Amino acid sequence: MTPMPRTLTALLAAALLFAPEAFAQMPIPQAPQVSARQVVLMDAASGEILAERDADSPVEPASLTKLMTAYVVFRAISEGRVGLEDLVTISREAWIAGGGVPGSRERRNVSTMYARERSQVSVDDLLHGMIVVSGNDASVALAERVAGSESAFAGLMNHYAAELGMVNSNFLNSHGLPQEGHLSSAADMARLAQAIVNEFPDFYAYYSERDFTWDGITQPNRNGLLGMQVGANAVVDGMKTGFTTAAQFCLVTSAASGGMRLVSVVMGAPNVGARERANRELLSWGFNNFESHELYLPGVAVTRERLWRGAEPEVALGVPSPLRVLVPRGQRDRLEAVLELPGALSAPLSAGTEIGVLDIRLDGDSLARSPLVVLEDAPRGSLWQRARDSVLLWLE
Repeated sequence: MTPMPRTLTALLAAALLFAPEAFAQMPIPQAPQVSARQVVLMDAASGEILAERDADSPVEPASLTKLMTAYVVFRAISEGRVGLEDLVTISREAWIAGGGVPGSRERRNVSTMYARERSQVSVDDLLHGMIVVSGNDASVALAERVAGSESAFAGLMNHYAAELGMVNSNFLNSHGLPQEGHLSSAADMARLAQAIVNEFPDFYAYYSERDFTWDGITQPNRNGLLGMQVGANAVVDGMKTGFTTAAQFCLVTSAASGGMRLVSVVMGAPNVGARERANRELLSWGFNNFESHELYLPGVAVTRERLWRGAEPEVALGVPSPLRVLVPRGQRDRLEAVLELPGALSAPLSAGTEIGVLDIRLDGDSLARSPLVVLEDAPRGSLWQRARDSVLLWLE
């Protein structure tokens, strides 16, 4: 039966799928024109892209690669394959990646946590060393702990990248030093940052730490925007920097205010100041011009519909996951919720069964769509109830 649209009069929560054209007629100032080759500004809840420039071009990701390394390690920890307190022996390969020169006391000028060859370092400390101070040695050591070798680890990186829809990425190492064919894009980095924020909120705290000390050497976090206010109330609390000569200066940042979180990606900026200024301007523009609203929560009835042939006269329908929408600031009152339901609901119905769709619209354009599911089992009624309802349905 064709679903019958019906508009709800009250709204309450979050977005699964956005139609950007819905914003086209809104009086939103143009996104800032920043000095960088690739740019993305994303809503972390929905994945909606608010601003972009050359976002899908594969380019060298430099140390932004370590976001993917961290994601793979976080997966291994969450699945019980690796523990934070596990000790990892620093191999010669890891030590060399961190600037060590065999047969010499000299060191190459690369990002490092200064882990000594053959020393043992916990996974927790290695994560600090990689995330906070961008240590190449920490990256290789973590890769070897998870997969046995860096090449095998790169296979995991690409496997998970494909799962996340990172279609313009190909990872060949864990640290991001130049290697032909080692590529990613601004849009892919935004998807990756979004996944870390949403899937691993506890681990995300690593990205907000201001410094890290190892072997008596204290180094600051390379992200100069940490703790900085952007927009009216949002504060930057992560994520990762990167630089190589070819990639130029790169920075992924994330900031939150209330229930709204944005992710900004800048790649190919000419200097540190430019990459920080670009992220700051993009985030400020996003928070100043958009607002996020949680409309519905799972387990809470969106609507109660007439149930035929059931033990009860109605069945409660709701959303399977939080429904949050991003709208131009001040436009919430123009939202409407439209139910798309079959003409009649008949028992029995099991909890979790999808029954129609909830469509959130702004001025008639769809912003978000979510399945509607049965919240509680709705058993078949008595013989008399079923017979009565069958007659009533026939009369209708």
